Amino acid sequence: MKAVFGFWALSNQRVALAILGGFILAGQVHAKPMNKNLNLMSVNNEADMRRAICMDAGATSKLLIAKMAVVKNVKSVKCKSGEALIRYREDASDPGHVLVNIDPPNGNSKGLDCDGKADIGLHYIGLNCLESSLESTSHSK
Repeated sequence: MKAVFGFWALSNQRVALAILGGFILAGQVHAKPMNKNLNLMSVNNEADMRRAICMDAGATSKLLIAKMAVVKNVKSVKCKSGEALIRYREDASDPGHVLVNIDPPNGNSKGLDCDGKADIGLHYIGLNCLESSLESTSHSK
C-alpha cells in the first residue's frame, strides 16, 4: 500500500511541477501590438455612436466596442456627409447570434463600413470598421 501511495504522491508532484512550469513559460510570453495606431472606441449611447461613425479624423479602420442596446435601438446616425444606417438582425444561418452592419452614407467613400457578430445574450459587441473605399466588395442594403 505504501508503494502505491508513494507512486501516487510522486505522480502528483510531477503534475504540479508540469503545471508550474507551464505558468512560468506562459508568464514569459508577451503580446506585442501589430500597429501602434489602433483606433479603439467605446459606444455607450447614440452620441457616442455618432461620434464614432461620423468623426472624420482620417482613420481608415476602427474597432468599436458597442452596447448591444445601442446598435439594436439606434437605426441610423446623421453625419455631415449624410445618414449612416445601422442594421441589426438575427443570423438565420447561426441561431442565437446577431449580425450588425453599419453602412456609411451613400457616396461617402471615406465613410466607415462596420460589421460585427455576437451571441444574442451579450451586452456588448465588437464592430470592425473599415473605410468603405478599402472594402473588397460592397454590401447589398
